[in-house]
Amino acid sequence: MKLKMSTEMYLGLFFMAMLIFLRIFAHGFFSLNNTMTILNRFSYLLIAAIGMNLIILTANIDVSAGNLISVVCLFIAALGKQNLGLPVLLPAAMVMGAFLSLINALFITKFRIPAIVATLATAQLFSGILPLLVEGSLYDLPRSFTWLAFEAKILGFIPASVLIMCIITVTALIFMKYSRFSKKIYAVGNNVEAARLTGIKVNQVIIITYMIAGALFGITGTIIATASQRVTTTMGTGLEMTFIACVVLGGTSVAGGSGKILGTIFGAAVLSVIAPAVNYLGISSDWSDAIMGAIIIAAVIISALHMKSRKRPAVRRVS
Repeated sequence: MKLKMSTEMYLGLFFMAMLIFLRIFAHGFFSLNNTMTILNRFSYLLIAAIGMNLIILTANIDVSAGNLISVVCLFIAALGKQNLGLPVLLPAAMVMGAFLSLINALFITKFRIPAIVATLATAQLFSGILPLLVEGSLYDLPRSFTWLAFEAKILGFIPASVLIMCIITVTALIFMKYSRFSKKIYAVGNNVEAARLTGIKVNQVIIITYMIAGALFGITGTIIATASQRVTTTMGTGLEMTFIACVVLGGTSVAGGSGKILGTIFGAAVLSVIAPAVNYLGISSDWSDAIMGAIIIAAVIISALHMKSRKRPAVRRVS
């Protein structure tokens, strides 16, 4: 009997092998401070990657996510200047993220602009507006603004962002497994016209999906921004590629309609460790991007071959 391994199983084994390698050859890599730093990075990458996963499942994409996060960071930094704490900053970031993602969704659904074009345009719009609103950065932010990063610790040392990540991840897993809306997301990604014929309001599904993702981008922006007393206009620049990489590496098809949150979790875990591992081993930081790119290409090729094998028609034997 031939054992079939899923993408998640392959990624899990690869991740374990990577950790064992680092344990043997990178002495001190798993020090408490370094581990907590990696966990914090894993937290905000995974939260945003879950949002990106939902978008890609609908056969769309969002390349404005990084610049959107930069807008959110500056927005909550402006609120933080008024000594407002996390109970205000986090919901405000989610609302702002959802609103900015709604703009993307409306371009895609109402004006029928391809997602890659619409979000590329809004990415330029967001990055162009920021320097006009803020001269470089907002700084000297109060202690209440950085509370999440420096004071909110579980058991005295685990970043509170890990708890936020766990809550969101568990909620996403349950949502994608049991909710009716998740079935609509998969249906839209598989075949838009077929979904429309079955009575699914395709545009509504896409809009809600983008807004959910935007709210998750807002949470990621909050974690990133509150880690410093200085918030710049470029804090999220380029992160969208890492979010997309987490999703693709996790086995979600870029064509939409196929993929699991579990795979995205493993994808985010792998990419959260690669960059700090490369730096810790004394290798040029350029190699982290190269290694990441090679892993993503391999993941895409494996995914394409897997999809091809699934679509291959069965050969009937003539007796």
